[in-house]
Amino acid sequence: MPSLKDLGGVSSFFNSILPQISTDKTIVSTFEIGSTKGQNNMLYPLTDQLRFHNTIKNLKPDLVHINPSLNLKSFIRDGLFILQAKQKGLPIIVFFRGWEKKFENIVKKKLLWFFRLTYGQADTFIVLANEFREVLLQWGIRRPIHIGTTTVDELLVKNFSVSNKIVQINSTKEIKILFLARLEKEKGVYETIDAVASLIQKGISVSLSIAGDGEIMDELKQYAGKHNIPNNRICFLGYIRNNDKISAFTEHHIYCFPTYYSEGLPNSLLEAMAFGLPIITRPVGGIADFFKDEKMGLLVHRKCSEE
Repeated sequence: MPSLKDLGGVSSFFNSILPQISTDKTIVSTFEIGSTKGQNNMLYPLTDQLRFHNTIKNLKPDLVHINPSLNLKSFIRDGLFILQAKQKGLPIIVFFRGWEKKFENIVKKKLLWFFRLTYGQADTFIVLANEFREVLLQWGIRRPIHIGTTTVDELLVKNFSVSNKIVQINSTKEIKILFLARLEKEKGVYETIDAVASLIQKGISVSLSIAGDGEIMDELKQYAGKHNIPNNRICFLGYIRNNDKISAFTEHHIYCFPTYYSEGLPNSLLEAMAFGLPIITRPVGGIADFFKDEKMGLLVHRKCSEE
């Protein structure tokens, strides 16, 4: 896994579940990979393989759990981890965390041989959406494939009251909308700004808070300015965590996440639901499997730009 201090869904997931599964009878050792562990050393992909070799040789684990994403970098790296573990005769669980549809097509056309040579040797698979399970079946996987989920840190909602949230939503004079995700175009942040600008033009009392960080931050601020959204109606919070995240979910009334990114199952969406927020989102990845339209919120089946 990446460093537990890193940002992102994998680190968040394991920070939540490791305390639950580490017992006197179950010892979990974590192996950190990636550029953070490599301290920006350009050779870290190679050193990761060498470190993994030494780790399983010395640790002699009973089970290896690998968390790849279906993208080029992770696909090759974690596939080689699987080969190493299988050479030691170790059972392997593969939990696909991310799933890029474009790379899925590349695997299908050019890299299926590598997938079958490496991932095809795993003993059990976990995916975040039924559509990913269907792809694995098409690629020849005949081992168990489980549809899993991500998690919400119980400490986030420790003091949360659903009844108080309902009172807050029903009594508000200004609808406060929250967008919380990594700032990328495909996450639907531009469409969210478009929608809020349209509501303001119609005279609806609404505001938008954008939480997250990314390379398009400055571009988003300029985009909001072109829509003539008043400064008191839009706020850029940057990356937030812990108490700042709790405050954001507590103080807002709607979570808007009209993503068309290659999602697995976004942690932020589950967190928003845990805080009693109605959701506006799209049926991508694992969202399509569990989200109940008009009960948990609203599903947008088209991108706003298509309407």
